[in-house]
Amino acid sequence: MATVKDFTNSLILRCNEFKAILNLDNFGIVASSLCLVHCLVLPFVLLFLPFLGLQFLASNLAHKYLAFFVFLFALTAIVPGYLQHKNQYILYAMIFGLSLVLFASFATNNIMNDSYEVPLITIGNLVLVATHLKNRKLCAQLHNLNCHNHDHY
Repeated sequence: MATVKDFTNSLILRCNEFKAILNLDNFGIVASSLCLVHCLVLPFVLLFLPFLGLQFLASNLAHKYLAFFVFLFALTAIVPGYLQHKNQYILYAMIFGLSLVLFASFATNNIMNDSYEVPLITIGNLVLVATHLKNRKLCAQLHNLNCHNHDHY
């Protein structure tokens, strides 16, 4: 039979899950923003990278690493958030944004002209940043509803 202590422990665990999702959303926002800034600013600073010892930022490998972190934080923040708030549009937006980022990072060189890479990755990352922000908002609402209405804090 469940006790008040079991309920309180379960509630604390759930509140910690919400906090973890919120933190992972922050990392996802940073990763998508860095990827976005990298793609938009790189053409303007390309000449200066060798002087700064940062020429690796111009490589395709840098795009793949950034895309990996964008993908990782989207999955680890948005999917658990979705499992809490059940808003399907968050999941659809994540899939759409990730599809654009991954396609731009891994397929544009082989399938289409490189000129599509920056627009695709820009739109994809903007969608992901907006999705992380909305996911944060929905999770924060659930966190406040479930965690701050109880006396365990």
